[in-house]
Amino acid sequence: MDILSFSTIAGNVKKEISKRCGLNLSQTRILLYFDQNNNMALKMGDLAVNLQISLSTLSRQLQQKKTLSFVTITRSENDSSKTVVLNENGLQKIIELKKALTQIEKAMFKDFSDQDVAVFTKIFNSLVEQAQANSLN
Repeated sequence: MDILSFSTIAGNVKKEISKRCGLNLSQTRILLYFDQNNNMALKMGDLAVNLQISLSTLSRQLQQKKTLSFVTITRSENDSSKTVVLNENGLQKIIELKKALTQIEKAMFKDFSDQDVAVFTKIFNSLVEQAQANSLN
């Protein structure tokens, strides 16, 4: 097995997301995070921790003009913290993104049986869990 093939697949998926939705990887991750968490407002520090990136990286990502069009950032009246939540434009973009991701997945697995996809998914999820556990060590 050529383990670097995962990079090829990831690159193709990123290109398709960009082509279909006009999103980069950081925008995609932010939108999907909020979608998976019912668009619960979070302080920037907590969001950075949950995305496993530094606060400065998140801050740079949120300063991108396109990313700013998807979120509402509110400064706390009590301290210097800021809270982030998706706005209506961001919620609409999630719908577009999820549709594109479904289409990309169907295209990738078009020649596989449902059983093959289930087995692959199980093995792939195990690989992801192992990779995440190893990155914590």
